[in-house]
Amino acid sequence: MNGIKIRRALCLCIIPILLSLLLTACGGNKLSGTYYSTDGISQTFAFKGDTVTMSAFGINATGTYKIDGDKITISYSLFGIPYDWQQSFSKSGDSIYIGGTQFIKE
Repeated sequence: MNGIKIRRALCLCIIPILLSLLLTACGGNKLSGTYYSTDGISQTFAFKGDTVTMSAFGINATGTYKIDGDKITISYSLFGIPYDWQQSFSKSGDSIYIGGTQFIKE
């Protein structure tokens, strides 16, 4: 029972971080490559085809993503619990912005 509570608490802490890292391209374009956060916290988004792997604090979550205008939606599962996460999105040069956080392409 405690394991489930700890996992849920961890998910609730990690989800906002992962959400702020969500990456997408404008106009429904697909993203490719790995993007790193610039805020001093080790966060990455790795895009390939329709999939994205989000990494933060040693935890990885892989799912699918969709860009719709200035929003990105990432659907993934963490510790067996499914999530749909939506954030603001924009792209400028080699940078993407998810939930207002800048990520630079490697």
